[in-house]
Amino acid sequence: MMYVNDFNDLFDKVFGGNPNYNFKTSVVKTSNSDENYEVNYTKDGAYLFFDAPGFNKSNLSVEMSDGKIYISGKRTYKLNGEELTKTINKEFKIGNDYNSKSVEATIEDGLLTIFVPNYKKEEKKRISLL
Repeated sequence: MMYVNDFNDLFDKVFGGNPNYNFKTSVVKTSNSDENYEVNYTKDGAYLFFDAPGFNKSNLSVEMSDGKIYISGKRTYKLNGEELTKTINKEFKIGNDYNSKSVEATIEDGLLTIFVPNYKKEEKKRISLL
């Protein structure tokens, strides 16, 4: 079992901009009593799956700035007649080698999915001489 700090270290290694990292499809799972994550690495980027039960797009926010993804949310619910509040505040450092303008996030049935694409490398283009 991996712990959150191990996961963050692994996430930083993959998204930290190491140009020598070989992006093969792989899965990393980590969980503790409060947080569950799964990360799938592909040749196109990475998918981060984050369990957020009870949250939806109206009470959860995902932002990206300066090479970091910020997940935050707040919801209230009743349990045994008592009103309780659940909050999420999570930060992932992904580095500046990823296309922050094309990050996609969806939430369905309490599962937040974030896709962070790699920058597309420009291919050589032959230019005709006139």
